[in-house]
Amino acid sequence: MMEKLDGTQANSAPTCSPVGGPQGRQGDFVYYLVLLATAGLLLGLIPLILHRFFDPDEFEHAHAAWCVSQGMLPYKDFFEHHTPWYYYALRPFFHWFDVAARFESARHFLLFGRGLSLALSALSVLLVSQIGRVWENRRVGVLAGLFLVSQPVFFQKSIEMRPDVLALPLFLGCLWFLLRELARSSNFAKKGLRNLLGGGLCLGAAVMCTQKMLFVLPGALSGLAIWSLFSGTAKAGARQGLLAVPTFLFGICAPVGLTWTAFAFHRAGVAFITNNFLLNASWKPIETGQLRALIDNSWPILSLGLLGGAVSLVRFFRRGRRRFEGLLLLCILAGLFGGVLILPSAHAQYYLIPLPLVCLLAAQGLLFLVERAQKRTRAVLLVLALIPLGILPALTLRESFGMRDEVQLARLRFVFDHTRPGDVVMDGWQGTGVFRPHAFRYFFLHPETVAMLPPSELEVYLKALERGEVRPKLIALDRNLVALGSRFLRFVKVRYISSDGFFFFRSGLWLPQQSGPFRRYGTFEVDRR
Repeated sequence: MMEKLDGTQANSAPTCSPVGGPQGRQGDFVYYLVLLATAGLLLGLIPLILHRFFDPDEFEHAHAAWCVSQGMLPYKDFFEHHTPWYYYALRPFFHWFDVAARFESARHFLLFGRGLSLALSALSVLLVSQIGRVWENRRVGVLAGLFLVSQPVFFQKSIEMRPDVLALPLFLGCLWFLLRELARSSNFAKKGLRNLLGGGLCLGAAVMCTQKMLFVLPGALSGLAIWSLFSGTAKAGARQGLLAVPTFLFGICAPVGLTWTAFAFHRAGVAFITNNFLLNASWKPIETGQLRALIDNSWPILSLGLLGGAVSLVRFFRRGRRRFEGLLLLCILAGLFGGVLILPSAHAQYYLIPLPLVCLLAAQGLLFLVERAQKRTRAVLLVLALIPLGILPALTLRESFGMRDEVQLARLRFVFDHTRPGDVVMDGWQGTGVFRPHAFRYFFLHPETVAMLPPSELEVYLKALERGEVRPKLIALDRNLVALGSRFLRFVKVRYISSDGFFFFRSGLWLPQQSGPFRRYGTFEVDRR
């Protein structure tokens, strides 16, 4: 049975479907079972929000959003190399939390940010299901949603505070608009141009959350160009066909251009381009091993995705009336993986963007295999296939419960107990000064940033420290700060004192002592003398 674009059923001979159809209750049972499993996995992420350790990136993004809420401008007033929409999206919520004054408010804001990420991730799963329905049918959609939720990368990153989580539903919204246009008709109309414009606006907004979304552009433009030239659309209306790609590009440029104009108005237009694009293009690579981890953890879905991609290509070339939706997905996926492969340092969150496309193709690949069996056994075979595909995420979820955040929160509480909201805190990449003014233009100094740090900027900062122009009250001396060099370490040794070798207080201030049961957490208790 075929489905129309609006979800209604077209008139055709009834068939038995493994995930739903007019015949049999088995199909409906499997359909609702898949939905229940997807919802269960999403709900299983809620306890992780409360207890799992914070990725240092989360503190970086929370600090950048807090700086924006304090009236500071990214790239001009502090260093950032991510496009800014995520920080401005978080800014209004700081009115609900007094994050600089009280530790509990700071912790609640971090948890709220994670909850917001989970809501955006649930929206992404819903959009993947709708994309699958527009592309093929509801079977592909619901299975792709389950596959997406079940991937370890999704488990790890979908609850974190990071711009990629906001960019993902915007990217999927772009796909939904484009596929609707490709599936709608064989000629252009104003309604079609609106779909293309909507897709461009969504992609432009996604680029303003993370510039990695630019890797969508080559594949999307290639797929749209092929569709315009060979679908018969150009023959039906050559003039309107020529408007397809320009309309899409105009939609992309609108949010990007308006955002840049706003920064240029505040004399940060050059820094906006330099930090977000030029600097990242020359970022010094480090070995992350995340591609190998993705293959090890998600090889069943990747294998099914390869099969689904092959099925899409065969159907595209064999059908009398070609459908270009699958070809567009393959073009975009190729561009995304090509971009990840050429990126200097591809971290786990980089795979959040191509993963939904892999899951859509994997759903098609699994259904292709199941439909080779006899009709009466398809539902059983599908359920049996879904069981092993759910084992890996269940194990990952179990392991995640053991990744606790006691040390991080205890250190954060220590900073709140011993500094005031206006006190300067210098941190490497621990995040202890997340809601405190930072001492250096670079709030985060992980190995990649240290490798890119201009020697001239470091020289200026070291001189400011030595002259007393910058006076951090507290320094969290982790290995990333140690990497700044012997000159910085000599300064800390002369001007600061510590009881534990990690938290260093400016000389002349009373020194809290480490004591009590906090020793087993590697953190501190306040000496109330």
